[in-house]
Amino acid sequence: MLEYNYARYKLEAYELGAFPGPKAGEMAADFTLHTMEGKEVRLADLKGKWVVLETGSYTCPMYVNNARPMNALKTKFPDVEFLVVYVREAHPGSRIGPHTGMENKTGLARKTQAASKETREFLIDDVAGTMHRAYGAFPNLSYVINPEGRVVYRLDWASAKMIEIFLRNRETIDTADHRAIWGTPPWIMVPICLRGGWNAVWDLAAAMPPIIWGHLKADVADILKRRSEKNP
Repeated sequence: MLEYNYARYKLEAYELGAFPGPKAGEMAADFTLHTMEGKEVRLADLKGKWVVLETGSYTCPMYVNNARPMNALKTKFPDVEFLVVYVREAHPGSRIGPHTGMENKTGLARKTQAASKETREFLIDDVAGTMHRAYGAFPNLSYVINPEGRVVYRLDWASAKMIEIFLRNRETIDTADHRAIWGTPPWIMVPICLRGGWNAVWDLAAAMPPIIWGHLKADVADILKRRSEKNP
């Protein structure tokens, strides 16, 4: 695996098919994040509320593609606390490199928040990625946490549509642990990667064939697993 704040994206940055971190049905790991002003926010402070947590960054095409529909969910579910956690840059390069300190990370977080026109609470993980690594380290993962602090739903790649379905049926569903179908339109993927630099686009293009193959294998394995669980 690459170091957490890698300078250039490579396939080994993520273990496709694996999703470490709290699973559906387990208690969510507590964390301490920061607001833009430096105020600490802990998950424990939100106990008693439904929480939808999503990670993202300025060079993450999946997060950018999801930003508008995820923000729309906030207006549909006023009883839910929607959080965005700014983590490491997914596709750094010559224009935007890895974080060099908390001041640098906070500046890029502000840039990300403004570019995506975020209305959700926007929080920042520390430079070491303590919260991000504890929750699986995928660039655009999402968790739904119930008022007791238990993970009831999670996605390795966030999907506003799937989260909305879960939230509308949360009283009748115990827990669910899903893989989202991965994919971002190229007209979004390329410009967002280009924020990092032309070399960031090249890095993604070079990794794309094994990424697609890795996701296909993981998706097939997930389908077979679910079928075996339904028909033991």
